[in-house]
Amino acid sequence: MRERVLRSLYLLTAVHGPHESIKASTVATLPRQQVRRAITRVTEVLAHLDLLDDDRIDPLDAWIHRRLSDVHPEIRAEALVWIRIVRYGGPRRRPRSTNTLRNQVNASAPFLLDCSKSYRTLRQVTRADLTEWLAHCASPHNEAVALRNMFKTLKSQRLLFADPARGLRLGTKPTSVPTPLSAEAIQTLAAAAATAPALKLLIALIGIHALYPHQARALPLAAIDFTGGRLSFGDIDHPLDAFTRQATADYIHLRNARWPHTRNPHLFLSSQTAHSRTPVTIGWMQPLLKDLPITARRLREDRILEEAAVTGADPQHLCAVFNITPDTGLRCTRPFHPDPVSVQDQEDTP
Repeated sequence: MRERVLRSLYLLTAVHGPHESIKASTVATLPRQQVRRAITRVTEVLAHLDLLDDDRIDPLDAWIHRRLSDVHPEIRAEALVWIRIVRYGGPRRRPRSTNTLRNQVNASAPFLLDCSKSYRTLRQVTRADLTEWLAHCASPHNEAVALRNMFKTLKSQRLLFADPARGLRLGTKPTSVPTPLSAEAIQTLAAAAATAPALKLLIALIGIHALYPHQARALPLAAIDFTGGRLSFGDIDHPLDAFTRQATADYIHLRNARWPHTRNPHLFLSSQTAHSRTPVTIGWMQPLLKDLPITARRLREDRILEEAAVTGADPQHLCAVFNITPDTGLRCTRPFHPDPVSVQDQEDTP
């Protein structure tokens, strides 16, 4: 791929001046025999040399405008003020993650669409409108959080005369009781991992050591100590079991064969990160789990449930072993403890 990158850079610099910026859209028009990762690498090199004019469409911006495409223009403009502050921050406001932004836009979009049927601006919305709309939501907690955030922000930006959502009740936050993976799901997972070293190691790190996905992606190669038999990184210090040891050895063999000269210190590599020192992203991990009947979260929860089953479902023990919050520990022990209300109802039944 290095030769492809050099040829592409030579082609681009031959038709541009010595210090002329090169548009990202121009890089994307390189001959189609170039592989996509080579084009990505060319873009990264130009950006590092401060020669890139990034005129690509922001995919998140495009998603936001599609999500609000049917909202009345004036209401949409007001909502976009709030969305920009959520995304980029503002005075005394830190920017939020992309996931938080997407969740809040998804939670508020149905209300904005309903408002567009009767109003032309959010200044017309009343407290009664909010309470009536939330009353028709199955679990309105997330919607109430998003709407309170939106109206509070718009009031602080002086786009509203009053905040109709001030003091709005959020309702009960929806909770879910985790359940163990089915035997069929485990068999499917094992069959898929048998021929995919990266997936096998990812399953070991999440499904045995209960690492969060971002911890697994950021894990350095040095965290695996074959001699001492430990998996150690930051707050993580676990014995290296036989399955994880073999999965790591298989993946490292593949890693060394595919990228023998990489200087990236991370355990997991991709075609893009092998030429840098950054960890793989969530976009690398998602295709590995795409066709499986589980998510990374379900896999991690299954490991915690397994630990709870063999240790008497002690939430304090789970918090200490897996570095989880007390609320999460209690949620993961709930399947092993009957609901006191349900038990009392059964006792009172003749």
